[in-house]
Amino acid sequence: MVTTQECLRYLQTGAVTKGDADISGKGVILAFLISAYVSFTAVLVAYVTGMLEDELLTTVDRRIMRIKSRKDKHPRIHETIQHIVLLLSDQQIVTGIAIMAAGFVGLRGGQMSVYHYQIVLYLAWLSSSVHLSALTLLRPFLNKHQGLRAWRLLGMIVLFFMLIVGLVPTVSYDWGTIYSPEADTSLPDAIQPTGWGIPAICFWGKTYGDGFNDDAPIGYLILIFSYVWKMGDLFVSPRNLYNRTIRRPLENFIAKTLSVFARRYMQDGNALWLWCFRGLLVIWIPLVAFMEAMASFSASLWLSVLGLVFGTIQIVIPRYQNLAQTAAQESEWGFGQLVPLVLLVQPIGAISEHAWIRQGGTIESNISEPVRRQTAGSSTSDHGPESEPLVDDQDRHLVTPRRLVEVLGQRQASYEMPAEIASRSTVFMNTVLSSRLFGSVIAILHITILGAACVILSFDAQSIGYQRGQNWTYALIAIGVYASASWLAVLIFGPYSRLGRKPSRRRATLQHETLGLQKLTPSSS
Repeated sequence: MVTTQECLRYLQTGAVTKGDADISGKGVILAFLISAYVSFTAVLVAYVTGMLEDELLTTVDRRIMRIKSRKDKHPRIHETIQHIVLLLSDQQIVTGIAIMAAGFVGLRGGQMSVYHYQIVLYLAWLSSSVHLSALTLLRPFLNKHQGLRAWRLLGMIVLFFMLIVGLVPTVSYDWGTIYSPEADTSLPDAIQPTGWGIPAICFWGKTYGDGFNDDAPIGYLILIFSYVWKMGDLFVSPRNLYNRTIRRPLENFIAKTLSVFARRYMQDGNALWLWCFRGLLVIWIPLVAFMEAMASFSASLWLSVLGLVFGTIQIVIPRYQNLAQTAAQESEWGFGQLVPLVLLVQPIGAISEHAWIRQGGTIESNISEPVRRQTAGSSTSDHGPESEPLVDDQDRHLVTPRRLVEVLGQRQASYEMPAEIASRSTVFMNTVLSSRLFGSVIAILHITILGAACVILSFDAQSIGYQRGQNWTYALIAIGVYASASWLAVLIFGPYSRLGRKPSRRRATLQHETLGLQKLTPSSS
């Protein structure tokens, strides 16, 4: 066991990293990376080709990303992809738990270096990221097989707490630095003491003089948020709770504030109310776009791919920096390197068997019709605006407005209409989601995420071992870029979009006549 005095000495002088092929050998790392990237590719292919259930797609996926469910046309392909993702996701959760358990054993013994603990931690991070996106794709299947869902949830919870605890040593600003204050940099690289060779146990619950890494809270927030998000998404109740307590009230509040100015403009035609209406759109449309994008399947893909690339960088760069000291042990193809790669054949065999041997029925064939109806019924509550009609049959005689100011102006005055038809939030969301301007704001969001990811990940790749604690700055800049770009887009193009365009004279006249008829019509009560 390493003493406190030895840790203090190591922090000043560093230590030479010793190779460990069982943790960071070529075969081990390749096996993890291949499995993780194949799993993500399978989920991505399922999304792009539409080989997934329609209940997994939101309005953003359908209208903006142009993804349509084609599983009914190609049930065999859908079943095969589902089986691939199911098999590989199981492998990810098991290997993630196994390698974290091995890492804790090495950490407690005091023999595992910072370098090898970094490899262990982010191999498990890779497994976690891929498994979360796979669970999103498998949600309908797991809802029908609650026993399978239960043990996967147990595995997720175990891996989640392992990662939470496993991140504790990495919060120190001195974690993973190459050169220590008193290191002799004139020595050859093969015997140069670095911060990577320090025993990882030295950082357990200790930050020393340099304090916390500024990016440490971000790692915890991302981990907690992603797990709560994806675990809650497996159940109908949390999704309905989110819709009732957060999403629907916020949408209704936005529609209510906009309808105040829309109604006044429709009553007297004063341009001031129209510009106040447009000003509120500048604030609310980017917020609605963010909420809808986060609810879409594409958000799950972003979560997975960013976790994959980030984890890969945290593994590959430290391994490259330590090659001069570890290459002799970790670059040879021995028993411990070949076995993980050979074990990848087992999933390939199972997948081939499922794809080419005709079975008596599909995965869904054994599901009873009541369960199928229950699942279908629960899925409609997740779609939000698209699950509710814009105009009911009994409302056909009314003017059907296309521009948002007409929509909110008419609906606010339609007191005699049924609640599900007069709902401001429902009509508001249907109009917003069908506009090109909203699609442009969604595109701005995706471009911002891509740009921020490139900048942050590039900085990580260049600064590992030298500098830490700058990611939060770039993240805040990215938020500012999205807010500014989306506000500017709505401000400039809003007056020319259905969201902010004023109604034509003919439609405005019809609108006033319709509202007058509604006031004259006696209530049915």
